[in-house]
Amino acid sequence: MEDKTALSKEEVLEELKKLDGWKLEFKCISKRFYIEDWSKITAFLKHLVKTIEETNHHPDIIFHTATKTITVSTTTHSEGGITKADIELARRLNEFEQNMI
Repeated sequence: MEDKTALSKEEVLEELKKLDGWKLEFKCISKRFYIEDWSKITAFLKHLVKTIEETNHHPDIIFHTATKTITVSTTTHSEGGITKADIELARRLNEFEQNMI
């Protein structure tokens, strides 16, 4: 279940120090994943969908096939900013990315 505890800007910045590649953009955190191999792209997308279902948290996703990049941006609209749920989503995606390498 998602934890919608709102985080201050300072708390978000502290959490981002532990999340390689994620950055603060307005009221969202985002990361561009570059995945060269198509089979790994497919595995990552499956993991992304599974993570969305398990956490009930729905990020914005841009998939650019020409550059093999997937940009994920997340915020908690109902709370008007970044929450623990956004950090958890980012953490799970980073863990999967680290296991792909």
